[in-house]
Parts: sequence; C-alpha cells; structure tokens
Amino acid sequence: MKTFTFIFLHVLFFLFVHAQEGHKLIKWLTLKEAVELNKIQPKKFIIDMYTDWCGWCKKMDAETFNHPAIAAFINEHFYPVKFNAETKDTIEFKGKKYTNSNIGFRPTHSLALELMNNRASYPTMVYLDEQLNSISAVPGYMSPADIEPVLVFFARNFYKIYPFEQFKKDFDKAFRDTTKIVDKIQWQHFDKGLKSNKKKIIFMYFNGCIDCAIMQRVIFQHDTIAHLLNDKFTIIPFDVLTTDTIRFNDIAYINEQKQHPFHQLAVTLTNAQINIPGMVFLSENNQLISYVPGYFPLNAMEMLLHFFYKEAYKTQTWEQFTKNFHSNIKP
Repeated sequence: MKTFTFIFLHVLFFLFVHAQEGHKLIKWLTLKEAVELNKIQPKKFIIDMYTDWCGWCKKMDAETFNHPAIAAFINEHFYPVKFNAETKDTIEFKGKKYTNSNIGFRPTHSLALELMNNRASYPTMVYLDEQLNSISAVPGYMSPADIEPVLVFFARNFYKIYPFEQFKKDFDKAFRDTTKIVDKIQWQHFDKGLKSNKKKIIFMYFNGCIDCAIMQRVIFQHDTIAHLLNDKFTIIPFDVLTTDTIRFNDIAYINEQKQHPFHQLAVTLTNAQINIPGMVFLSENNQLISYVPGYFPLNAMEMLLHFFYKEAYKTQTWEQFTKNFHSNIKP
C-alpha cells in the first residue's frame, strides 16, 4: 500500500509539473521570430537572459511570468524572447553574426554579453525599443510586484522623460499607497465648465489608462499643480470612450462606436490624432488653443500650465519658453 501511494504521488507530481510547463501564459519567441514579427507590427522587446542552471530564472518563470496580469501586460506591449545566454548557436542580429567562443567554464554567448553590457548575471531582462536599440539591461530576480513598474516604465516610454526612481515613487503613490487620496482638483462637467470665463483644460482619459491615473492621482494633486489648475483654469474631465452626448460650441457630439471606440468630440478636438492622456487647452470663449498629447511629469506640467495661462504660446515656442522657464514665471 505504501509503495502504491508513493508511486501515485509521484505520478500526480509528474502530471502537475508537466501541466504547469504546458500552461505558459507568456507567448515566448526566439529572437529571430520576434525580429520578423516586429517588421510587421513594431513593439518593444523584453529578452529574458537565462541559463539552464539558474535557479532564480526558474523561479521567475514559475512565479513572475506565470502571474496572469504580468503575462497579459508583457504579451500586449512587448515581444517576449527567451534567450539561453550559453547557447552554442550562431545568431544573426542587426546584420552581424554572433557566436559562443566555447572557452572556459560555462562560456557566455557573445550576443548575450553585448546585450547585458558585458555583465553576465542571471536572470537579466534586456529591453529593446522598436528599432532594436538597447534601452536597458536590468539584472536580478524580480517578483511580480517588483517588475510591474519596470514594465510600465519601458512600455509606456516613461524612461524618455524622467528617472526610474522618481517614476516608481509616482507609480507607488498612484496604485499602492493605501492612504485615501483627497482630490484637490475642482473638476467641472462640460455643461458648467464651458460657461466659465477662464481658460479651460479638457483632460482626456479612459478608465484603465495607467498614464492617466498617475497624472490624476499624483501630478494633479501636487500642491503647486492643483493651485495652478484651480486658480488659472477650469478643468473638465473627458472620458474619450463615453457614450454620452456632449454639446460643445452649439454642436452635439456622440460616440458612434463604428470604426473606433472614441467619442466624436475627442476626434474633433485632436484632429483625429488621439494620444491618451491628452490635454486640450481652450480660450476663455472656448476656442481651441492647442491639443497637447501625452504624459507630463511634475516639472514639465508646471511649465506647461505657465506656458498657456501666461499666454507665452503667442510669442514663444515651447522650446524657447522651457529654456528660460524660471525667468518666464516671474510676476
């Protein structure tokens, strides 16, 4: 009976392990496959540099990459590549051939070394942009909680506008801080907001937009930004996926939900160049001044608000204004 139980448990364990192996949530690709797919639909790359003997690599496979939310985000925003850093294969990448010298104990492939900036550490996540240029190589094991802000940082191009340490603080404050957020912004509905005698900002967002949430919960709530928004502007939230009918300058706009999910007014205000989050700046009489797409961190947001409320846009380019920002904001 003991023998039967022992064998039975081993069979169950065998089936469980193989079921887990067969149920990979991430659609891993070879580097060659990813490069070919990128020619059709450009996306960033995440390359998991691993070795067969790396225990932490296996832990990331089992726990981090099999986390449903992490896997879904990676599948949507990246081409995920598995790369055995000790492979003996000859690999062609960006017109150059790379090999493994096979010299020494556990020799590392030359392409792996290049992508890891000559630091052989496992696991290492290598991030490439859509043109196959290196963004960063991030060494070490990461839990789902650890890797989540890193993935967002690279996928949503936050790395282009501010350091990861500051981004992570903003990310944690927006999504992980258990302190109840007291909204400092005096949001106005379209009907009331458009009657204001101040300049307006129509803040364009949709539910589930990570960038939008950080701007709403962190950037807008900073004392300096909240004061500028409330004092100098009327700010109107606009869910670009809403099905509500909205009247703007005596025209009724609807969401037809035919060729795309966006509201007609969002298409009109952005000249069909929708990039969320976005801010539409209107004059006191509701004439379009400018549509400003994208996410703005704290310092850039402060400059942007001064640029429009002081009407610097009438005499200066954005580049000129930001270059001399501190002198521009003197009373």
